[in-house]
Amino acid sequence: MSELGGRISKARQHAGLDKTVAEQDANAAIGAGLGAAWRISIEIVVALVVCTAIGWALDYWFGTKPWLMLIFLFLGGAAGINNAVRTALKIDAQATEALLNKQAKPSSKSGDGE
Repeated sequence: MSELGGRISKARQHAGLDKTVAEQDANAAIGAGLGAAWRISIEIVVALVVCTAIGWALDYWFGTKPWLMLIFLFLGGAAGINNAVRTALKIDAQATEALLNKQAKPSSKSGDGE
């Protein structure tokens, strides 16, 4: 069995399927960045659509077409941008904290040896 495992491992390395830890971290970072970009763009679109729909419904109800829809369109844009900025700042703070923690780990290990 161990011979079979060794052959499989060797074949995976030869085919380029085994990835180093650095490559796995790079792929994870790319995926996280794409996820954050999709989240931010969806928040903007949803805010615009929801607020425009609310404005359209109020226009229909009050008979003020198209004024409330236009007002709510701009309010939705502002809300979407506000949510996007808030989310981006939150993601940036988490990334900065993770980077600082990663940098602090090696220095604490060297400090234990002294």
